[in-house]
Amino acid sequence: MTTIDESAKTDMSEVPPLNEGSSSHNEDVMSAPSKGEMQNIQAAYRLNGKNYLKWSQVVQTFLKGKGKVRHLLGTGPKEGDPKFEAWDEEDSMVMAWLWNSMTPEISDTCMFLSTAKDIWDSIQQTYSKVKDAAQVYDIRTKTASTKQGNNSVTEYANTLQNLWQELDHYRCIAMKCSDDAATLKKVMEQDRMYDFLASLNVDFDQVRVQILGNDELPSLNSAISMVRAEESRRSVMLQSQPVDGSAMISKQGSNKNLRMDQPFMEGRRGDGGRPTINRDNLWCTYCKKSRHTKDRCWKLVGKPSTSSKKWGNKGGQPTGQGQIHMTGGTCA
Repeated sequence: MTTIDESAKTDMSEVPPLNEGSSSHNEDVMSAPSKGEMQNIQAAYRLNGKNYLKWSQVVQTFLKGKGKVRHLLGTGPKEGDPKFEAWDEEDSMVMAWLWNSMTPEISDTCMFLSTAKDIWDSIQQTYSKVKDAAQVYDIRTKTASTKQGNNSVTEYANTLQNLWQELDHYRCIAMKCSDDAATLKKVMEQDRMYDFLASLNVDFDQVRVQILGNDELPSLNSAISMVRAEESRRSVMLQSQPVDGSAMISKQGSNKNLRMDQPFMEGRRGDGGRPTINRDNLWCTYCKKSRHTKDRCWKLVGKPSTSSKKWGNKGGQPTGQGQIHMTGGTCA
């Protein structure tokens, strides 16, 4: 009688049963964490037909961490081997994980394949696009057109690095000599540093000159770190700048003639740029009439003896220079 090792029993107990005769993803069979470990591929990385590169990386890393990556290679014992039954049970578990890491439309296309390797190979042949010239051209075009713009240095660098990683996947370069491989890697990294620096905003001209002026060029990551440090320094300096005191004094001086008890019309300004008083809200406590206050009541201070024309054109206050317009609401 074939025995199943304890690790296999533990792994199988972590997987809830699948709904028979259905490929529905309404209930994710791997959504519940077990013993602190997530038994599923996060929804953000589920295979949807356009993200094979990231999906395959997440799946391989996940299975490697669980000690099950050999199921993608099909290197298990053959049928008839005493260990085959335990292997076959583990393989069924990996198949369930793979199905649940895809959208329903894609998982349905490989639901009746026999092994995890069959599923992996089928998906790879359909979606990997390795050595796809059109895909390489598309990535190169996106890289060339990527500018910093309104993005932070971190956001801009992350966008470029994601594109470069995709390019490395689709453009396979096999080197026979390890020394040549190291030289090529260094040249490619320098080219990418040039691309990164070239599309930075002009605000970073100084740090760009500093990087390119070194006798020995820094690595790509070091260059990104230097630019980020400059961005952080500028942010701190801008936040610590004091408020201009002269501007505050000027503002206070321009408002010193306005009485606090005189409400004004928001959004409206007189000829001189000062707020126009809303006289409908004024009330005289002496004559009991509206549209003026006691300190401007003609029954107390008398009527002005100068006509409006003389006031506006000869001596006195010029017309249209921010004077308060007294219209209506007199006591006479």
